[in-house]
Amino acid sequence: MASPTMSIAAGRWSRVLLESAPVHNLWRPAAFALNVPGLLSGVWDSVLRAVPKKKTSHMKKRHRQMAGKALKDVKNLSTCPGCGQIKRAHVLCPHCVENIKKQWKNTQTA
Repeated sequence: MASPTMSIAAGRWSRVLLESAPVHNLWRPAAFALNVPGLLSGVWDSVLRAVPKKKTSHMKKRHRQMAGKALKDVKNLSTCPGCGQIKRAHVLCPHCVENIKKQWKNTQTA
């Protein structure tokens, strides 16, 4: 156990250290020393208003995620050499395919 004189000396030195200005300022956080609300009052108002008032509902989130995306323009168009209709490049002409299907159906029934 410590002697009474040591505890008195320790108490006195700890009080001196706590009350000294430079050391006391090191222990205090800088945010309390500055007038933060006074410096940032304009910014603080905009930060508070940037928060949504209500939680986004499940339905609205799904509508946003599943919404139709913009379609890309079709740039690779050409004319069919058989019938002259417009068709996509490297794809069979749908009009010619329909004509061929009709001819096959007629030959099967006959």
